[in-house]
Amino acid sequence: MPMTGLIHWVTGHPARAFLAAGLAALISLFALPMAAWLPAGVVVLGLLAGGPVLAFAAALGAATGLLWVFLPAFGPGPALIIAIAVLMPSYLAASALAATRSLSFVFQAATIGAGLLVLAIHGLLGDPQGVLMPYIGALEPMLQRASDLFSQFGIESSPQELGAATLHSAWRTLAWMVLLHAMLAQFAGLWAFGQLREPGLFGREFRQLKLGRVVAWVAVAAFAASLGAQLAFGQPWQAADDLVFVLAAAFLVQALAVVHGLRELQVIGVLPVILAYVAVVLLPMALVGIGFADTWVRFRERYGRRQGGAAP
Repeated sequence: MPMTGLIHWVTGHPARAFLAAGLAALISLFALPMAAWLPAGVVVLGLLAGGPVLAFAAALGAATGLLWVFLPAFGPGPALIIAIAVLMPSYLAASALAATRSLSFVFQAATIGAGLLVLAIHGLLGDPQGVLMPYIGALEPMLQRASDLFSQFGIESSPQELGAATLHSAWRTLAWMVLLHAMLAQFAGLWAFGQLREPGLFGREFRQLKLGRVVAWVAVAAFAASLGAQLAFGQPWQAADDLVFVLAAAFLVQALAVVHGLRELQVIGVLPVILAYVAVVLLPMALVGIGFADTWVRFRERYGRRQGGAAP
């Protein structure tokens, strides 16, 4: 297959990994921040397929591409920070994946890491929203355009309200994006590695994805803390609220794994899988509930045992 041949070519020599990751970095710039996982995915593939030397070459190529673009615009310091933020979380997660060969373990560790990032931001900055306040003025033209666009759909929201919402969600969104891109890089790298060594490896690992009860209890505690602050002081505890958001988004990913697992067991058809991805946009909390409930109900194991028991 052409894709398998390309993966063989990329992983065959560090220089090729360098070029592939650099090209991926340049391609990802056309869809930032949503495509930031692409060069990191090449790094993950390099680590899984060729070890640290190949991964280092890929990381160097990706960093070179990112620095080449961001250095003139932002200067050396910010450009280096951007490159590290894009590549380092994925590399650390890939190191855990290479050591454990468990995508679920990496998912759990990355989710805990994203949660700790949120708490660290609140602990170190004290007033995270206040830190961003000076930058809202620079976003005023964009907020005005967004307000005008929403009004065309009958949604009345002033630029000031949009600015306040941006401040409220900025840090939680950052932590979630770090988690999302780190996991997307693992997905891409593991899928490509599977094409080389074990076709179907990524699908099997993804369908088994789960966060575990420790993360679930942390989510319950954070929700209780936020709700308690709301009842006692009239407003939620921002740090706990942000932590709930990040963990809820992670349970949404687990719900997608549940849906694919049930599809593999032939418990559901193709249509529910399609509807699940539609629900990511329209009814995300429904998927969060499914992912959270799976922690205790264990839908995949339950239906898998039933089918195993019914087999001749």
